Amino acid sequence: MKKIAILLSLFLFVSVASAFGAPRYHFCVVHNNADHPSITAVIQGLNDEAEIYNIKVTHYDPAFDPQKQISMIEDCISLKSDLIVVNAVDPEAVISGLKKAYKAGIPVVMNNADTNEEGRKYTKTYVGAAAVLQGHATGEAMVNTLPNGAKGVVIIGKPGQTDVVLRLQGVREALAKGNRNLEFLDEQPANWMPDQAMTVMQAFLTRYPPGELDFVLALDDPMALGAMQAIKAAGRMNEIKSYGFNGNKQACDAIKNGEMEGTALSLSYLSGVNTIRAGYDVLKGRIVSNQIFSPTQQLIPANIDEWYSQCW
Repeated sequence: MKKIAILLSLFLFVSVASAFGAPRYHFCVVHNNADHPSITAVIQGLNDEAEIYNIKVTHYDPAFDPQKQISMIEDCISLKSDLIVVNAVDPEAVISGLKKAYKAGIPVVMNNADTNEEGRKYTKTYVGAAAVLQGHATGEAMVNTLPNGAKGVVIIGKPGQTDVVLRLQGVREALAKGNRNLEFLDEQPANWMPDQAMTVMQAFLTRYPPGELDFVLALDDPMALGAMQAIKAAGRMNEIKSYGFNGNKQACDAIKNGEMEGTALSLSYLSGVNTIRAGYDVLKGRIVSNQIFSPTQQLIPANIDEWYSQCW
């Protein structure tokens, strides 16, 4: 998919309205970073479903800046939007913005990255992938493709984010269930960026010479692919197995080509679709679940052909 252009590096504005008359509602969406494949897919799902529901959507992009995210939530309040959707840059830092929306009487739906328990007092629901189940899927892929006692490193996104914590929790649960005693030698952040992941992996390869690393676990596919660039350049592809999350097309191609061992297919497009539906139900006064999850599927070489058409 094409990357989302970020207007003035601060926000992206998209209006979606049906040709059948004035929009029914206005949703204001504050992403955490629109320049990422999974968020691109979320945005497409939001916009496509909003057109069906005749909802106008305004998108903002703080580019991973928590203070800009608060300011953009305030902008949404000033616009008197009917509902605000927030993809948290930081689960705790976002709370002040959620409180302001709550006090203004504007309901908030969390999307893709949730707030913490305190912040949930001011939101209606969370819509996205079940991060623990994503961890189970990738963890099961590791169980199916790594020997007991294998050693590896972990590349996380932004420290403290709910997806970081819960995906790792799910991986560890799957490894314990599968009786795989794997050793995690090191863990470093790459902020969901493939270029940063490549740099982190280069440092790992220097720190752990041939024979000391069996795998790298990256908490999304772009970071896994960035790490693989460093592994290829070092000539260690036959030594180190790579695992990710998302089900991005490039990662699925890498699994088909034997360059990557596994990922968790998560349909981010449906996260956008389900957010519009949940927001509409909230405004209609309907009962909405506290959490609304899109499905997740383990992808490994043995089943990649079956699920390849769902990669995005």
